Amino acid sequence: MSESKKLIPKRRFKGFEDTGKWQTNKLSVMAEFSKGNGYSKNDLREYGIPIILYGRLYTKYETIIKSVDTFVDQKINSAVFSTGVEVVVPASGETSEDIARASFIEQSALIIGGDLNILKPKTQLNSVFLALSLSNGNQRKELIKRAQGKTVVHIHNSDLKEVNLIFPIKNEQIKIGEFFKKLDHLITTQQKKLQKAKTLKLAYLTEMFPNEGELKPRYRFLGFKKDWSITQFKNLANIRRGLTYTPSNLVLNGVRILRSSNIDSDKFILRDDDIFIDQSYVSISLVKENDILITSANGSSRLVGKHALIKITNNEKAVHGGFMLLATSNQPFFTNAIMSSDWYRKFLNTYVAGGNGAIGNLNKSELANQYISIPITLEQTKIGNFFKLLDDKIALEQKKLNKLKNIKQAYLNEMFV
Repeated sequence: MSESKKLIPKRRFKGFEDTGKWQTNKLSVMAEFSKGNGYSKNDLREYGIPIILYGRLYTKYETIIKSVDTFVDQKINSAVFSTGVEVVVPASGETSEDIARASFIEQSALIIGGDLNILKPKTQLNSVFLALSLSNGNQRKELIKRAQGKTVVHIHNSDLKEVNLIFPIKNEQIKIGEFFKKLDHLITTQQKKLQKAKTLKLAYLTEMFPNEGELKPRYRFLGFKKDWSITQFKNLANIRRGLTYTPSNLVLNGVRILRSSNIDSDKFILRDDDIFIDQSYVSISLVKENDILITSANGSSRLVGKHALIKITNNEKAVHGGFMLLATSNQPFFTNAIMSSDWYRKFLNTYVAGGNGAIGNLNKSELANQYISIPITLEQTKIGNFFKLLDDKIALEQKKLNKLKNIKQAYLNEMFV
């Protein structure tokens, strides 16, 4: 590919196809550089002037979680305030990928704090385009190469000044920036919809299952008034241990082995890196649709106990692996829901062993013998179907969000050199 072709993106807006190749120049020529004010986490308050601090950067379309209290007068007077045109790049992080990203600022009533490099573009450069450019394409690769350090990785303004920026004429920059701002707005709106659905589920989990020591939930469907009964979990679901295997048993195609990685945020997923075992080595029953997959052992104790309803076609053969448990229930949706309630969280906090480097472990018998309160079968069905609808709603919103993110990434790949 010729050098000229390398400086022309695959996709351009109508009217800019004939403007030729993009230009190149050192960032030192294209922007002015400064540093953020030295605020720390100790300065954070619940209310006050918004601030950008270490780590994650927040833009206009994202939520600023904390802010600096306006009563810290001495520090406020010496603060570095945004003028609404800057681009900020982290000066340090755990990996080079952490800091090879930039955010543009459109808000003037904002303090730029923390360990941040500040770039103020000159007139021939658009701030939104600059932030997008530094976070993608050749510029991102160059930032990663220039990041230095082992335990903590740093990139300084002096490093940024040497970056070779590739850019089109100003009007095309503005067009690209406006396009991605609209796309980011759609993504943020969809993130809020997803979070709203998750928050709604958590609220119903609190209201629709009894508190400890009680036999009635605060919220019930019409027609149900009878106290819930106390029973052991094994009377609600049959629990089975997973298959033990060795690497020599694995094949390229065979029976899929389900592991902890097949559970993502209470959702069952099939992965490209799943492993398979020859059917001749399978000595336990295959999993079925709506069995509940449970992580019983993991190097991270917080992941032990995570669970999901298995969604699998009749043609797919799978077993759960040795570090997993499988719960089979006549009321799978209710059982899966009660395993997201306070009862289950308290059980995990009490019975999951681990910590100090030990592998976290969930014992099958301890889960099976736990006492829980459950309603009559008809109410179980009502509750289970209700939470299934909520889970379907969450899955739909997540799918829409993933689609938008994939669209954005595809456009980033095609619209930047």
